[in-house]
This record gives sequence, structure tokens and C-alpha cells, in this order.
Amino acid sequence: MAQEKYKYFSAADSARTSRLSFIARQVVEGVITGLHKSPHRGFSVEFSEHREYAPGDEIRHLDWKVYARADRYYVKLYEQETNLRAMLVLDTSSSMKYGAKNEYARHLCACLAYLLAHQQDQVGLITLDSQIRSELPPATSAAHLDRLFKALEEAEPDGRRETNLAGGLHQLAERLPRRSQVILVSDLWIEPTAFAKSLQHLRYRRHQGMVIHLLDHTEVEFDYDHQVTLQDLETGEKLQVNPSDLREAYKTQVADYLNTVRRCCSDCDVEYHPVYVQQPYDKALLQLINRRS
Repeated sequence: MAQEKYKYFSAADSARTSRLSFIARQVVEGVITGLHKSPHRGFSVEFSEHREYAPGDEIRHLDWKVYARADRYYVKLYEQETNLRAMLVLDTSSSMKYGAKNEYARHLCACLAYLLAHQQDQVGLITLDSQIRSELPPATSAAHLDRLFKALEEAEPDGRRETNLAGGLHQLAERLPRRSQVILVSDLWIEPTAFAKSLQHLRYRRHQGMVIHLLDHTEVEFDYDHQVTLQDLETGEKLQVNPSDLREAYKTQVADYLNTVRRCCSDCDVEYHPVYVQQPYDKALLQLINRRS
């Protein structure tokens, strides 16, 4: 059997992903004709509105039915379609080392990058923890996709770095040159108020947000059946606990936190998609695309 060229993207991933399509939910700006509505009106795709005829307008766009009713000349305006400019934002903070989260996240990012490039959309990659660590600007060529896949192989969490997603997202909101689709892949162990402010900043800058929240069943259900030693992956602090003594209170707090995160995204008009890493990443991606549709 031939060895796969990339660690986080295989020939099987290519076959599965090429059948999917990622459609922007809001207008986007791009440079080529594609799948998504543009904020710029033209005469190309989908009817938008009328405006009064002016010298120089093409006769073929005159609406003769309106002329018959109003005895005045009007032309039809249409919404142009364009390509999407997407930025994958991968959380590489230490907490992503829990379970299979970092590996899973890189597989998801690789599949999303291929999906977007396959439909002629521009896609880039940013890794961040306490700040932005690496950045690959959006593009769509095969050579660019090769660089992105290889960058994912180097996107290892650093055990000395704590999470400051909010700070990184604030940086990103200012650095992106025009409205983009920002796709955050993270475990989201973050202070909700700071997170909400960073999402508001993205929306203020007219970027379209999407959050893929990676979860592990053990951290949600706390279903250990014997005494365990818990370690904070960012500070190294350890705590020995009896799960049966804490389980119900823990599950209530986690459920409250997840509801708060979901509400933050909803209030900021940002898509929120929880994904459990126990589910195969290709099936998770298919379900995510289907939910968006």
C-alpha cells in the first residue's frame, strides 16, 4: 500500500470531501465567480431589484413588463455571485492535548481546506494560543493547499502556553483585510465574556463567524468509575478526586457553561457546532455541512 503524502489528509478524505459544498450564509467579497452572494450588484446571476434606465445601460436588461405598466423604462439588477475568503483558526493551546482533540482538529481543518479550495474558494490557516503563532494567508492553488497541509503537521500544542483565544481573535479581526468567513476550531475553554467580546469584534469588522467546538465525552459526562488524578494541561496543577462525589455538580456546571457558549455565539450571529471527538471526523464534517444546509 502506498504511503499517504499528508498526515492529516488522505486519498479517502479527498473522495469523501469532494462531494460536499460549503455555502456562505451571508454575502461575501471575492475575486472570482463562485458559489456565494456578493455585496456588489451587477447583471449576472439572481434578480435583486429594478432601477430607472440611464443612457448607456444595455437594452437587453430592460423590463418590458414594467414598461407596459408604468410607461417608463427600468432595468433589472442582479446579485453577483463570488468566491469565499475563509480563514481556518486552529487553537493550539495546551488544553487541546486532552484526548485526541488536536489530532482531530487538524483532520477537520485539512478536510475543510480541501473542500473550500475544491470549490475555488480561498482558504488560509492561523494557529493561536495566547497569541497568533503562525499565519498562512488565504489562497486557492494546489501549491497553497500543499503548504497548508504541511503547516497542519507542525501545529502542535505547546505545553507552556495558556489559552487566550479572545486576544488572538481580536488580533485576527483587525488583521483580516476584508470580510471573510472565520472558522474557529477549538475546545473553547475560555472565559465567556471575553469570548463574546472577541466575536462581537469579528462581527463589527463584518466577518462571518463559525465555531466548531471540540468536546470529549469524558470531560462532559465525567464518567470515571474510580479515583482519578486530574492535571491542568496549561498550569500543570494536579488534583486527586473521587468522581462519584463530584459528578452531578460537575455535569451541571459543564452544561451551564456549554449553554453560555452557545448563547454567546447566537447573540453575536455566529454559527455554533459542537462536535464530539469520539465521532469519526469525516462523519462529523458531513453532519456539520448538512446542518448548515
